[in-house]
Amino acid sequence: MIPSAMAFTEEQQTDLTKDAAQLKIEALETELGEEGMKKVADYLELQASLPDVVKRMPYRGLAFSATDPESQAIKMKYIDNFDVSKEEKEKYKAGLQDIWDRYPDKITKDDYAFMSELGPMIDKEAFREHTAVGVKWASSNHQDFAYYACDGSAYGNYASDTADDPDDPWFELPGYRYYNHYWDADWHVGGAPTRCDGFADTAQIWVANGLLEEAHEDFGLASHYLSDTGNPFHSAGAVDQIGNFVENLFNTNNHDLYEIYISDQWDSGYDFGDYVSSNTQAITVTDPEQAVKDNADFSSQYFDYIWDEIENNPDTFDSDIYVAYYTAQCVRNTAKCNHGLYDYIM
Repeated sequence: MIPSAMAFTEEQQTDLTKDAAQLKIEALETELGEEGMKKVADYLELQASLPDVVKRMPYRGLAFSATDPESQAIKMKYIDNFDVSKEEKEKYKAGLQDIWDRYPDKITKDDYAFMSELGPMIDKEAFREHTAVGVKWASSNHQDFAYYACDGSAYGNYASDTADDPDDPWFELPGYRYYNHYWDADWHVGGAPTRCDGFADTAQIWVANGLLEEAHEDFGLASHYLSDTGNPFHSAGAVDQIGNFVENLFNTNNHDLYEIYISDQWDSGYDFGDYVSSNTQAITVTDPEQAVKDNADFSSQYFDYIWDEIENNPDTFDSDIYVAYYTAQCVRNTAKCNHGLYDYIM
């Protein structure tokens, strides 16, 4: 599901032959089967209908548990293990049940304070035995997004070589290390659109002066910020109840575990890298800033399910086919956006 007001549109395909990336998507859909695809459709319909007050709620994935009794039972078990009094446990359980009973149409901003209090406690219990080390879309992921967007250009390696540079600690000004790699699709907070647009502009200047090596280097940098917002943890969940980006909400265990999962299965398992290397389609970009925001709109709709699945099953979420399918959709859409960005610059 792609939001209607976008700065990019699918290019019309005169050749109706499906590329390998599309065939891989269809293979996953076959594996999901009719019942699984109905579940996907129902989930996306819910996401499209969520009120802004729900989308902007701290720990919104915790409220999403309202849709799954098994997920609710896990959250209640987490509360049972809190190191607080029996009375406090009952208070938290009652408050969370009340959220679930009113989800999604009767949530209000008055619920934000409770979710901000309970959410970190749930996190602590869920990941008591897990200390993940985040990879932030590993270097190879960013390099592949940039390289394959160049469509075989002799200068593709220049784009690949710079695509992971923005993750180096020295690259961003102090205080912007994470903010510039984020765009919240619902709060409209983050620096990724501006950073992508800036490097796209300089790349076009290099092109106008015939300096294609430099142009591809800056395309690689612009690609990084566009690609980041294809990750649901870079497009939702890191803004507090009054609309501020919070580094601690961005650097979470489930965020780290998800990126480790993608990195581990980039060239094996679900082979997410194949959705990049075998993609031949593009999404037309007319405004790099808006393209970054649109990619965030696309990925953010998958945040609730992925966040909740990791929160419930940090050891086994990697075998969940819905996590794989939603990830494949995000990766492929990001690859298509990067093709469009390359065409816009070059």
